[in-house]
Amino acid sequence: MAESHWHRWQLTAPLAALSRPVRAAAGPAAPVVPTGPAAAAGGHVPVAGTVGPSAASGGTESPAGTSRPRAAAAEGLPVLLGDARARQVDGSTCGSAVLVMLAATGDPALAQWLETGRLPAGPRPPEVPAQDVRGGAGERFAAAQRQVKAATGRRALGPLPWPASLGTPPWTAAREARFPGVRYRVRPVSDSSPEAADVLGLVEAANRRGIPVPVYVGGDVRGGLSHAVPRHVVLAVPPPPGAALPGTLQVYEPAEGSVHTVPVSDLLGRTGPHPALGGWTHVTAVLLPVPA
Repeated sequence: MAESHWHRWQLTAPLAALSRPVRAAAGPAAPVVPTGPAAAAGGHVPVAGTVGPSAASGGTESPAGTSRPRAAAAEGLPVLLGDARARQVDGSTCGSAVLVMLAATGDPALAQWLETGRLPAGPRPPEVPAQDVRGGAGERFAAAQRQVKAATGRRALGPLPWPASLGTPPWTAAREARFPGVRYRVRPVSDSSPEAADVLGLVEAANRRGIPVPVYVGGDVRGGLSHAVPRHVVLAVPPPPGAALPGTLQVYEPAEGSVHTVPVSDLLGRTGPHPALGGWTHVTAVLLPVPA
């Protein structure tokens, strides 16, 4: 079966030169992704996203207490880190998985550690635990997710921590999101509003410049009040160099560890679940990059 090489387009140091950005006609101001030798060396809440205890296996969710909606079967291209599928480790770490993959896209040191277990000389990426991680790429990805989840849980409610069972709130995800030259701001989205196409156009433009964008998704009140808030996090990732299709997004869905190619028009005014959204229906917020 084919696999998505998105992480290799931008994560693997020997192929870092392939991360040259594709020019976009419009979009938020942001720096160009590093290329060449420098680049090669170098959940949910009552407002945030997770899927069930495991979106890959189904189950119940907290605090919603309901299983996620089911989307029609549509298999994406698998994303591999070393020999492991790049899946969220449990039902509260979709946001953590997304933030790890976001950081690794712009940090070859983190990408190398995830795939091989080796760290090059230089600063230790904050996603890498201080203690050694036994096992393979799957265990390293799980450890990095837990490391990020701990960071996003700190000082989430003023000085107070965020409940671990509630996943990753958007405001701490934006605080901890790490990519060269940018920082992230939360932008709520109603996919039935006139501005939704413009916001998703900004996501597409950022992707074409090589910048990944976290996207929060959820349901609506037809599934109960618990569905009408952000419930899961996915990542709009850069397209292959020279292969961008206008009006489409490449969406990494961490529950199944796959990338889906999705027309932006499919994400506007939806009434049913979509596999690229982890079985949820609506885009509810995006973390847009702005110059650091």
